[in-house]
Amino acid sequence: MRKQTSPWTVRRLEELYARINFPEYQREPNVWALVAKQRLVDSMLRQFDIAPLYLYDNEDGSYDCIDGRQRIGAILAFLGKNVDDADNGFALRTLNEIYTDQPPLRAGVEGMTYSQIKTEADKGDAAAARLISEFGEYQLTVVQLSGSTRAEEFNLQFTRLNVGTILNSGEKLNAMVGDMREVCFGEEGIGQHAFLERVNIPTRRFSREQLAAQILAQVFALKEPPEEYVRTRHFDLSRFFKEQATLDEKRRGWVAEVRRTLDVLAAAFVTSNVLRNRAMTVSTVLLAWKANVTAQDAVAYASFIEEFLVRLNWQVQKDLFLDAEYHPFLEFQRHVTQASVESKAVKARAVFLEQQRGLWESEKVLTGDREYKARTNKDPSVESRSGV
Repeated sequence: MRKQTSPWTVRRLEELYARINFPEYQREPNVWALVAKQRLVDSMLRQFDIAPLYLYDNEDGSYDCIDGRQRIGAILAFLGKNVDDADNGFALRTLNEIYTDQPPLRAGVEGMTYSQIKTEADKGDAAAARLISEFGEYQLTVVQLSGSTRAEEFNLQFTRLNVGTILNSGEKLNAMVGDMREVCFGEEGIGQHAFLERVNIPTRRFSREQLAAQILAQVFALKEPPEEYVRTRHFDLSRFFKEQATLDEKRRGWVAEVRRTLDVLAAAFVTSNVLRNRAMTVSTVLLAWKANVTAQDAVAYASFIEEFLVRLNWQVQKDLFLDAEYHPFLEFQRHVTQASVESKAVKARAVFLEQQRGLWESEKVLTGDREYKARTNKDPSVESRSGV
């Protein structure tokens, strides 16, 4: 791969913006908060250096953005030229987290949008004209790459460039290539499934796609010797994506099994609000997959999961005053909150959850229910919902 570093002014970036492509391994277009975008503009107006932009020169005269999407988007949004940004045309804000600027910077244009500042400049306002000139002539360092014949090399470079930056595991996995990446992150991928959209896990970037990867990694591990649950830290999932970069018909069949399970769960969990944790969601899907839960018994399965989680939350909230009869639930919770992606924790959750489902289906009780009722003469299902 060939590399050439050259300065681009903001004006040149604006002129060429329409020719810049943003590959799918890049982060979502609007990750930065408004204050981060304003801080970038403030830094540029102070003539601070900002990180280089990495662009690949295509033969047709277009560019692929390898790294710098957030910076490019913020700059164009300030100019009012990034219509896909919710903050497009945001106002100028002077920021200084170290000391108080004396005299105040940009007092005459503070709080104005670029369009408003330009209007004032056209009227002859010196401060506004100076800002328009300084921002437009600010020199960005652009590293222009060319000569690569492998698309995967760009993904690798993006990942290497972002070592040490705040990229979550989902973003790093999104930068990978191959069939499994498409299965989890594609437009019609498992990560976009309605069931995962409905569960109340944190909505961090690509959290549901990462959840899909964790589920599939367990299913694939259980399908082949030694048929054991596996650890699913980032590096494990990264290796999984590499090993499953090309899926044969058999493995695509395994993906289809997971999709059918999610279809069934989506229909049964339409109004459910109990799944709020990634580890518990993984365990819920895996148990349904292993038990081959069908559309006919999906509602009953969802009812069991709700009953189980209500009982679990009831006892967890009691903390030190946990009822002795439900001590096994505390152990289960430990495997939800501590080292939840370790194989030991995944297996412990699976074993206990399967045991509880058996009890619920046969006797409509969970571990500790009989003992609690005998001691207190209270219905644990009612008590767990009342919080008493």
